[in-house]
Amino acid sequence: MMKTLLAALALTAVGVSPALAQTYTNPNTITVVDGGETTSDINVTGSLGNITGMTLSLNGLSHTYPDDLVFGVLNQSLGLGFVFFSGAGGSTDISGVNLTFSDAASSQLPESFVGGAITSGTYLPSNYGQYEFSFFDNATAFADFSGFSANGLWTLYVDDVFPADGGTVLDGWTLTFTTDGVGGVPEPAAWGMMIGGFALAGFALRRRQKVSVAYAA
Repeated sequence: MMKTLLAALALTAVGVSPALAQTYTNPNTITVVDGGETTSDINVTGSLGNITGMTLSLNGLSHTYPDDLVFGVLNQSLGLGFVFFSGAGGSTDISGVNLTFSDAASSQLPESFVGGAITSGTYLPSNYGQYEFSFFDNATAFADFSGFSANGLWTLYVDDVFPADGGTVLDGWTLTFTTDGVGGVPEPAAWGMMIGGFALAGFALRRRQKVSVAYAA
């Protein structure tokens, strides 16, 4: 009887893995290239298990015309990108705002020339301009990264799509993952598929047609 009980407890312990919260930051200042593109990397190592949820934070964002900004994140190992910010905030200057993007937030960023200025807070992904990565698969939510290891190279792409204004992300950016805590799973081998994309155009922004929003790219 005792052996049976111990065996049952052992099976329960093996079958239940606590969710783990893991945070990774690149604190280096990102200078927004006026009318151009810049990138910043976070190389995630030591993450246990597969992603069950994630958020992304921009730490200290300033810009004199936030409507010009497009932000996307690319998981290099998966060849999977997600544009989570575009067409927001209009022409109102922002200075040192801290923005976290989460699938669980209650509202999006204010749409340009409709919803007012951007303020610090936690927001749903807000890709009003409907930008995409041209040479990689595109996620529609952070949840699309779930089920994969967080380990590997993550790249933040920052595009200023119209010249004349500039800005910075003073304290860099942060990725926060929750994982299932189960032993590591090898990252997918997608390098061959990605080489052409790197050589051709990096982010290579494109927009799908959107009738309801006039957006100058």
